Amino acid sequence: MFKNYKARKQTGGAESDPLFKQQELQRRFSFLELCGIVLVPWLVCVMISYMFATQYHRTPLLVWLIVFAAAVTSCSQIRIEMPEDSWRSSVALGCLAAVLVSSFFGCIAYQEFYADYWSCHDSHTYANVMPSEAAAAYLDAGKVIFAEEARIDVSRAVGYKDSTVYCVAPVLDSAGGKTIQFWAAGKDCCGSRGSFSCDDAWDNKARGGIVISEAAVQPEYALAVRQAEAAYGVKSVAEPVFVRWVVDPEKVELNYWRLGNGVLVGVCIIFLALAATTAMAFNLNVKQYAERVGFV
Repeated sequence: MFKNYKARKQTGGAESDPLFKQQELQRRFSFLELCGIVLVPWLVCVMISYMFATQYHRTPLLVWLIVFAAAVTSCSQIRIEMPEDSWRSSVALGCLAAVLVSSFFGCIAYQEFYADYWSCHDSHTYANVMPSEAAAAYLDAGKVIFAEEARIDVSRAVGYKDSTVYCVAPVLDSAGGKTIQFWAAGKDCCGSRGSFSCDDAWDNKARGGIVISEAAVQPEYALAVRQAEAAYGVKSVAEPVFVRWVVDPEKVELNYWRLGNGVLVGVCIIFLALAATTAMAFNLNVKQYAERVGFV
């Protein structure tokens, strides 16, 4: 930033040119410029995080187009070789970092929490469901409240291991039935045979089910069902409904939202702190360098 000044100082031109010195001094960031360097990228981070939380489940393509446009715009404004554009370049670099960070953690938050939240929120809720009823009638369900007599048959639970243990247990009622329509499911919460402790399976008051969406149902669950059929002589419908067995489905749905928000709010706060620290440290280094070369 001060190469021009040092060269002109060696030739005696810097001290005799007040206008040159004034122009060089202006390249150091003022308080308002520092606020812009910190706040503009932070607002970009907040905006993209908000889109992943509220819009990605409906229009993922639009969200990615906005992310791409923001990244391209940021890159086009970076002019490292032109010191007079240092403020604009600093803002652009910050915005590019904000785009990358918020997109990365936005994807993680969506996959881990928001996808399940919106699947529950946008789907139907059914109450007083008998496990012996046809599962085909509840394929559009997000939450299911089973009848009082519904229970998990832990004695016929199976865990299919493929690095992760995929657990299933049939959901039955007193009427029974020739085929199993609903399966309680989970990961790493059962033994290979005859044990099942996923979610609230231990609670006798649990009668609720968070339906695992078709997109989230992994093929290993179907393989676990096939193992249960072979091991216990039971029969499952071709397209059963897999549920997380819980006491309060509404609370679980809200927790998905809270956890997703916690991730993205935390990312935005940390990004703001790091951006402010980086901007102040950079400006302090510039000032110290200017004093060392005799600029101020």
